[in-house]
Amino acid sequence: MKLRLLTAAAVSGSLALTVTGAHAATPVLDGKKVKTLTLSASPAAQDHDADLVTDLAKDPLGGGPDRAQCTAPRCGALTFVYKPAKGVKGSTGFRISWATPGDDMDLYVAEVVKGQRSTLAHCGATGGTSETLVLPAGTLVAGHTYALVTDYYRITSDKLTAQVSFPSAVTAKTTVPASVDQFGPVDCGL
Repeated sequence: MKLRLLTAAAVSGSLALTVTGAHAATPVLDGKKVKTLTLSASPAAQDHDADLVTDLAKDPLGGGPDRAQCTAPRCGALTFVYKPAKGVKGSTGFRISWATPGDDMDLYVAEVVKGQRSTLAHCGATGGTSETLVLPAGTLVAGHTYALVTDYYRITSDKLTAQVSFPSAVTAKTTVPASVDQFGPVDCGL
Protein backbone atom coordinates (compact mmCIF):
# COMPACT_ATOMS: atom_id res chain seq x y z
CA MET A 1 0.00 0.00 0.00
CA LYS A 2 1.46 3.38 -0.96
CA LEU A 3 1.68 5.99 1.74
CA ARG A 4 1.39 9.64 0.79
CA LEU A 5 -0.16 12.83 2.03
CA LEU A 6 -2.38 14.85 -0.27
CA THR A 7 -2.91 18.57 0.05
CA ALA A 8 -2.55 19.78 3.60
CA ALA A 9 -4.85 22.75 2.98
CA ALA A 10 -8.26 22.67 4.56
CA VAL A 11 -11.02 22.93 1.98
CA SER A 12 -14.52 23.78 3.22
CA GLY A 13 -13.67 22.55 6.70
CA SER A 14 -12.29 19.18 5.62
CA LEU A 15 -8.91 17.64 5.03
CA ALA A 16 -8.49 14.79 2.56
CA LEU A 17 -5.70 12.29 3.08
CA THR A 18 -4.55 9.21 1.27
CA VAL A 19 -3.22 6.85 3.93
CA THR A 20 -1.11 9.24 5.98
CA GLY A 21 2.58 8.34 6.03
CA ALA A 22 4.77 8.31 9.12
CA HIS A 23 6.73 11.31 7.86
CA ALA A 24 3.70 13.54 7.36
CA ALA A 25 2.53 16.02 9.99
CA THR A 26 -0.36 14.77 12.09
CA PRO A 27 -3.50 16.74 11.14
CA VAL A 28 -5.44 18.65 13.80
CA LEU A 29 -9.21 18.22 14.07
CA ASP A 30 -10.54 21.43 15.64
CA GLY A 31 -14.20 21.47 14.57
CA LYS A 32 -13.89 24.97 13.11
CA LYS A 33 -11.17 25.15 10.44
CA VAL A 34 -11.03 21.39 10.03
CA LYS A 35 -14.29 19.56 10.76
CA THR A 36 -13.66 16.38 8.79
CA LEU A 37 -10.63 14.21 8.05
CA THR A 38 -10.96 11.68 5.25
CA LEU A 39 -8.68 8.81 4.32
CA SER A 40 -8.96 6.83 1.09
CA ALA A 41 -7.16 3.53 0.67
CA SER A 42 -7.12 0.59 -1.73
CA PRO A 43 -5.80 -2.34 0.32
CA ALA A 44 -4.86 -5.63 -1.31
CA ALA A 45 -7.18 -8.64 -1.09
CA GLN A 46 -6.74 -10.61 2.15
CA ASP A 47 -8.54 -13.03 4.45
CA HIS A 48 -7.90 -13.34 8.19
CA ASP A 49 -10.60 -15.85 9.15
CA ALA A 50 -7.88 -18.30 10.29
CA ASP A 51 -6.68 -15.69 12.81
CA LEU A 52 -10.01 -15.92 14.63
CA VAL A 53 -9.55 -19.66 15.18
CA THR A 54 -5.95 -19.14 16.37
CA ASP A 55 -6.95 -16.25 18.65
CA LEU A 56 -9.80 -18.28 20.20
CA ALA A 57 -7.45 -21.23 20.78
CA LYS A 58 -5.10 -18.89 22.70
CA ASP A 59 -7.93 -17.08 24.51
CA PRO A 60 -11.30 -18.93 24.61
CA LEU A 61 -13.03 -15.81 25.95
CA GLY A 62 -12.27 -14.06 22.67
CA GLY A 63 -9.88 -11.38 23.93
CA GLY A 64 -7.24 -11.80 21.23
CA PRO A 65 -4.75 -9.13 20.24
CA ASP A 66 -5.65 -5.43 20.34
CA ARG A 67 -6.25 -4.71 16.65
CA ALA A 68 -5.72 -1.00 17.30
CA GLN A 69 -2.00 -1.94 17.25
CA CYS A 70 -2.42 -3.48 13.79
CA THR A 71 -0.28 -2.12 10.93
CA ALA A 72 -0.13 -2.29 7.13
CA PRO A 73 -0.76 -4.29 5.08
CA ARG A 74 -3.47 -5.74 7.36
CA CYS A 75 -4.67 -2.38 8.70
CA GLY A 76 -4.79 1.29 7.81
CA ALA A 77 -4.84 4.22 10.23
CA LEU A 78 -5.90 7.85 10.17
CA THR A 79 -4.08 9.56 13.06
CA PHE A 80 -5.06 13.03 14.25
CA VAL A 81 -4.76 15.48 17.13
CA TYR A 82 -8.09 16.36 18.74
CA LYS A 83 -7.97 20.06 19.61
CA PRO A 84 -11.41 21.71 19.70
CA ALA A 85 -11.48 25.38 18.74
CA LYS A 86 -12.94 27.81 21.26
CA GLY A 87 -16.71 27.35 21.52
CA VAL A 88 -16.86 24.14 19.44
CA LYS A 89 -18.55 21.24 21.24
CA GLY A 90 -20.21 17.98 20.36
CA SER A 91 -19.66 14.32 19.75
CA THR A 92 -16.99 12.91 17.42
CA GLY A 93 -18.02 10.60 14.57
CA PHE A 94 -15.99 7.79 13.01
CA ARG A 95 -17.08 5.96 9.85
CA ILE A 96 -15.57 3.50 7.41
CA SER A 97 -17.29 2.47 4.19
CA TRP A 98 -16.57 0.24 1.22
CA ALA A 99 -18.37 -1.02 -1.88
CA THR A 100 -18.43 -4.85 -1.74
CA PRO A 101 -21.12 -6.27 0.62
CA GLY A 102 -19.20 -9.55 1.15
CA ASP A 103 -16.11 -7.75 2.42
CA ASP A 104 -15.62 -7.35 6.17
CA MET A 105 -13.66 -4.47 7.66
CA ASP A 106 -13.60 -3.54 11.33
CA LEU A 107 -13.40 -0.07 12.88
CA TYR A 108 -11.28 0.81 15.92
CA VAL A 109 -10.90 4.16 17.67
CA ALA A 110 -7.66 4.35 19.63
CA GLU A 111 -5.74 6.80 21.76
CA VAL A 112 -2.09 7.14 20.73
CA VAL A 113 0.48 7.58 23.52
CA LYS A 114 4.21 7.43 22.72
CA GLY A 115 3.45 5.71 19.42
CA GLN A 116 1.33 2.96 21.03
CA ARG A 117 -2.39 2.72 20.25
CA SER A 118 -4.95 1.49 22.77
CA THR A 119 -8.56 0.83 21.86
CA LEU A 120 -11.24 3.21 23.16
CA ALA A 121 -14.10 1.78 21.08
CA HIS A 122 -14.57 -0.64 18.21
CA CYS A 123 -17.11 -2.07 15.81
CA GLY A 124 -16.69 -5.59 14.47
CA ALA A 125 -20.02 -6.04 12.71
CA THR A 126 -20.10 -9.00 10.33
CA GLY A 127 -21.96 -7.66 7.32
CA GLY A 128 -22.80 -4.60 5.30
CA THR A 129 -20.70 -1.93 3.62
CA SER A 130 -19.99 0.44 6.52
CA GLU A 131 -19.34 0.74 10.23
CA THR A 132 -20.00 3.82 12.38
CA LEU A 133 -19.07 4.86 15.92
CA VAL A 134 -20.04 8.10 17.64
CA LEU A 135 -18.15 9.03 20.80
CA PRO A 136 -20.02 11.48 23.06
CA ALA A 137 -18.56 14.86 23.99
CA GLY A 138 -16.02 14.51 26.77
CA THR A 139 -14.71 11.12 25.62
CA LEU A 140 -11.72 12.54 23.74
CA VAL A 141 -9.27 14.81 25.56
CA ALA A 142 -8.17 18.10 23.97
CA GLY A 143 -4.55 18.02 22.80
CA HIS A 144 -4.35 14.21 22.75
CA THR A 145 -3.63 12.12 19.66
CA TYR A 146 -6.11 9.54 18.39
CA ALA A 147 -6.42 7.17 15.44
CA LEU A 148 -9.21 5.66 13.41
CA VAL A 149 -7.85 2.17 12.61
CA THR A 150 -9.38 -0.08 9.95
CA ASP A 151 -8.74 -3.82 10.11
CA TYR A 152 -9.07 -5.31 6.60
CA TYR A 153 -10.39 -8.54 8.09
CA ARG A 154 -11.68 -10.18 4.90
CA ILE A 155 -11.63 -8.22 1.66
CA THR A 156 -11.38 -8.51 -2.07
CA SER A 157 -9.48 -5.62 -3.62
CA ASP A 158 -11.84 -2.91 -2.43
CA LYS A 159 -11.70 0.85 -1.94
CA LEU A 160 -12.05 2.10 1.62
CA THR A 161 -13.15 5.53 2.77
CA ALA A 162 -12.52 6.36 6.43
CA GLN A 163 -13.78 9.56 7.99
CA VAL A 164 -13.54 11.36 11.34
CA SER A 165 -15.84 14.32 11.95
CA PHE A 166 -16.11 16.84 14.78
CA PRO A 167 -18.78 17.82 15.57
CA SER A 168 -20.05 14.46 14.35
CA ALA A 169 -21.50 14.38 10.85
CA VAL A 170 -22.73 10.80 11.37
CA THR A 171 -25.19 9.12 13.70
CA ALA A 172 -25.21 5.60 15.07
CA LYS A 173 -28.38 3.57 14.76
CA THR A 174 -29.97 2.06 17.86
CA THR A 175 -32.24 -0.67 16.51
CA VAL A 176 -30.82 -3.40 18.79
CA PRO A 177 -30.97 -2.92 22.59
CA ALA A 178 -27.58 -1.99 24.09
CA SER A 179 -27.68 -5.05 26.35
CA VAL A 180 -27.69 -7.29 23.24
CA ASP A 181 -25.50 -5.09 21.04
CA GLN A 182 -22.56 -5.25 23.47
CA PHE A 183 -22.19 -9.02 22.87
CA GLY A 184 -22.32 -8.90 19.08
CA PRO A 185 -21.92 -5.48 17.47
CA VAL A 186 -24.96 -4.87 15.29
CA ASP A 187 -25.98 -1.21 15.57
CA CYS A 188 -22.55 0.13 14.54
CA GLY A 189 -22.77 -1.89 11.32
CA LEU A 190 -26.23 -0.71 10.24
